[in-house]
Amino acid sequence: MEITGVETIVLGSAVDAASLPAEVDERSLEISSVVVQVETDAGITGLGESFYRSAEHNRFLAESIEAMADHVVGEDPRDVTARWHDLHVHVKRAGAWGALSALDEAMWDIKGKDAGKPVYQLLGGEASAVEAYATFPVEKSPDELVESARWLAEKGFRAMKIGAGFGVTEDRERINTVMDDIPEDFGLAIDANTSYSFDDALAVAETASERELEWFEEPISHNDIEGQTELNRRVPVPISGYQTHTPHYPAVDHLRANALEIYQPSLDYVGGITGATRVAGLVEAFNKRLVPHALGPAVNYAASLHVAAASRACSLIEFAVLDEDAEDPGEYVAGPYIANPEAIYVRDGGRIPAPEKPGLGVELDEDALEAYRLD
Repeated sequence: MEITGVETIVLGSAVDAASLPAEVDERSLEISSVVVQVETDAGITGLGESFYRSAEHNRFLAESIEAMADHVVGEDPRDVTARWHDLHVHVKRAGAWGALSALDEAMWDIKGKDAGKPVYQLLGGEASAVEAYATFPVEKSPDELVESARWLAEKGFRAMKIGAGFGVTEDRERINTVMDDIPEDFGLAIDANTSYSFDDALAVAETASERELEWFEEPISHNDIEGQTELNRRVPVPISGYQTHTPHYPAVDHLRANALEIYQPSLDYVGGITGATRVAGLVEAFNKRLVPHALGPAVNYAASLHVAAASRACSLIEFAVLDEDAEDPGEYVAGPYIANPEAIYVRDGGRIPAPEKPGLGVELDEDALEAYRLD
């Protein structure tokens, strides 16, 4: 089997932009994306996906995917490891991690379709049941977040993550107000998106520890391993991160330093399924937790589910609830171009199983795809 061509499709966002903390330079994150279709001489087409912060940036992403595709046309996509390393030689110089990630996902999709098995089976099979926690990246008051927590708990979500980084005083008030009134056995996590100094992060982390939050995500610069290590040593709340790192090699330094308790590789950036699976193996060896960062579009989300299902270090995955008016928060609204959205749907009880069809297990709705196509 050989790759005969690669097509990129730049898509507009089907949902409003997500909100980021006040101290982060960019206040919003669009969930537009680039879908890649890898064609083969066997008639099998593989799907992959990555995204940047806006549709404008995604046009550059599409160009980088097309440039990287030149290195895999004519090659066998089923030899995913070899193809990954062929691409990595170029990507590590060019920084085209989104391109590598999307192409890797598409080749795993082809490999699964050729074998007639879902990707997680090729990764070793289901290792544990995976539940969903809800990311709720919309601007709400603490009282409104309490109502949202009740809504999400009724659906079966086990926890909710909200933005932090609004300043020490405001973050403490938000944490205390929400924790005072959320449903019993429903967890709260916070995400500062690397916006704090060490001292301010420590102050917020102390409150997060007192209120027994699930984790404190990216409290300080992702490159400050010493700072993360010191935070992780001084406070009980688990420190999490890794969504901003590529590929799996930096995980070794973080693990040796005991810098993070929870590792959150983002498949659209870490090097696809191959990169995330390697992070998962390292994390398991150090007895840490894997909770994939999966705020983003639908094909990439399906890929994330396969990695989650196949990892013994993973029992939880992110699920973006981007429509506060939705009747069902378990429906994945950021992927209306998927013909079988039930494949990535949160079941009652909060469990979200990996798709069962061969490959990534998701199919494109061509009419919806055209409706959101920008190029």
